[in-house]
Amino acid sequence: SEKPFVIQNDPKVTSVANRWEDDPELLHRVLGDEKEFRTERSPDNLFMWYRLKGKHAAVPEGYHKPLNDEVEMTFGEWLEHALEKDGNALGDKDMIAKSNTLKERRLSLLMNKREEHDDDPLGDDEEGGKHDEDSEEAKQEKYFYFRINADLKSAREESPSKFVYDELTFLDPRKRKDSEFYIVDPKGERGINCRFGMRGVTAANHFDMSRNTIALLGGERRYVLSSPSQCNKMALYPKGHPSVRHSSLDWSNPVEWDDHPEFKEALINEVVLRAGDVLYLPTNWFHYIVNLSLNYQCNARSGISHETTHFIKDCGFDMHI
Repeated sequence: SEKPFVIQNDPKVTSVANRWEDDPELLHRVLGDEKEFRTERSPDNLFMWYRLKGKHAAVPEGYHKPLNDEVEMTFGEWLEHALEKDGNALGDKDMIAKSNTLKERRLSLLMNKREEHDDDPLGDDEEGGKHDEDSEEAKQEKYFYFRINADLKSAREESPSKFVYDELTFLDPRKRKDSEFYIVDPKGERGINCRFGMRGVTAANHFDMSRNTIALLGGERRYVLSSPSQCNKMALYPKGHPSVRHSSLDWSNPVEWDDHPEFKEALINEVVLRAGDVLYLPTNWFHYIVNLSLNYQCNARSGISHETTHFIKDCGFDMHI
């Protein structure tokens, strides 16, 4: 059966990581301080996926929604907060100064927008999703997980999607010479999803029902992995739960382990990915993610393999969730 593995020193990947890390302003120039992107926000560092609408959604009695929600945020603002987290943790005055410069720029742009809005006799609201209306002090205490969801349709014209596909040719199913090793099943391609994390952010343990190729293009992340054979020890939320396929306990909190003694017997392994590394994660493999610093991660899914389906079925799931 398929196993996870890490690829290192592929020039197609390391060249991107070098560009993104050596020129800190590259992504900022491309993504800017105007366009807002879907960004997850939390008052603590644990991020748990959940879905409260749709045909599979059901809210059990006594359910408490996870603390994380979503806002719209510019890359510039996310970078400001991420640099602040790193700067404070490392005592790096240069990072803190850079964060403060970005903050001053953001507040100046915001003030100009408000003045323009006040001058608009129609007073039209701007289009877009939910904006982060927290105070500046509250934002300093929160964690943010920045997202770019690139797709081939949007990549046909100038856009963040086109930038992502142009940069990451090894994840582009149209460019088989570069991507044939990483994209196993081009017909199963579902876009390139980028998650930019800040120090301390963790993503709750879960499994995905597809192959996943995960490239780290800046910073460091720790991945704690476990085979689908360990499914019955993962204390998973059941089918139909808003956080289906995710562990019901916080892996980082040993106090919660006592509620699920079977979890203590689970077999895991782990790897720290650094800029330029690519992790191949087979279908149904569990992964818990710890962001060790400001980092840039992009991944692409590529069809489904079925050799571990029986483990998932034994846990009460099927391959159609």
